[in-house]
Amino acid sequence: MKISKSFLFLLLLSFSGLSFAQKRDEIKIISKDRKGKKTETVIKNENLPHFIQFGIMSKSHEVFKNKYKTDVVYQNCVISPMISKIAKENNLAMAKLLTEKYGDVWKKDLEIIPYGL
Repeated sequence: MKISKSFLFLLLLSFSGLSFAQKRDEIKIISKDRKGKKTETVIKNENLPHFIQFGIMSKSHEVFKNKYKTDVVYQNCVISPMISKIAKENNLAMAKLLTEKYGDVWKKDLEIIPYGL
């Protein structure tokens, strides 16, 4: 009986951890105005225009993000053919949009070469 209770407890603990892990597709932005009032905004990752990069070393692109309203999302360094294709298509589309809107200036401001370009 004691073993089954322990097993059920571990099972419940595992599923509760999975439910928290599912919220990784959201970005929470907390900002303060000059008076100290906090504002919280939750944005779905899939709705943000972004470049997809791979690797364990990520760099902050806040200046680029604020200037061009485009983010850089870093994923792990293991790349399957399917993920590679998605990233290349996404990055080419983002590059085309930014080039049409800003010319080639955005490339210097980004400071990296997006995957697949």
